[in-house]
Amino acid sequence: MKLYKHFDFTKDQELNRNDWNVSVGKKWANNEVQQYTDSKDTLYFNNGLVLRAINDNGVIKSARINTKSKVFFKHGKIEFTCKVPKGKGTWPAVWMMPEIAKHGQWPKSGEIDLLEHTANDMDKFYACLHTEGYNHKNGLPYDTRFLVKGLSDDFQTYGFDWDENKVTYYLNGKEMVTYTKGENDRDTTHVGWPFNEDFYFILNLAVGGMFGGEVDYSCFPQEFIIKEIKVFK
Repeated sequence: MKLYKHFDFTKDQELNRNDWNVSVGKKWANNEVQQYTDSKDTLYFNNGLVLRAINDNGVIKSARINTKSKVFFKHGKIEFTCKVPKGKGTWPAVWMMPEIAKHGQWPKSGEIDLLEHTANDMDKFYACLHTEGYNHKNGLPYDTRFLVKGLSDDFQTYGFDWDENKVTYYLNGKEMVTYTKGENDRDTTHVGWPFNEDFYFILNLAVGGMFGGEVDYSCFPQEFIIKEIKVFK
């Protein structure tokens, strides 16, 4: 494989808008409490990309960015280095959605969660895929959770290998879990495996909601720091 794209956020001072879009808005899915803003209060660089959640007079503001229509790809290897926050209610994520919803809206065209972490369940690393047939709403997701002591104490490097028939998650070079098309008699059509299309990146720091859980409003500001993302094809 060759390096296809390298986001080296340690060298950046401003977000490259040729690669990234910034999401803004007051209301988001999953009953999350944050508002997303395009502001240096919530999105800036300090030896890495910092997505920062703040308490602005009782209103939680945070950041979310994506590469839709700018950087997208199918199959390859992804490596990224980041540090998750500890504040209660924080829910940082690095994930991917289909560039074109070929099979219909969520979850029919799939979702790839490269990393999710919630400080209400400290130091658990979530590796999940969502499809029409297998997702958290029907109780049959590709969903594995790892308790890794000290995960939130420092930067960790996450990896993801993706081909036509399987995906494998890594943490600091160690294989964590592999999901295979058709495993355990799962559907092999797009209903069970819609991951042979182009996907784009989403990085965000959500707060609260159905997965983030109870929020400690006194714990802010909180930071999700991403040093780099490498994509190999």
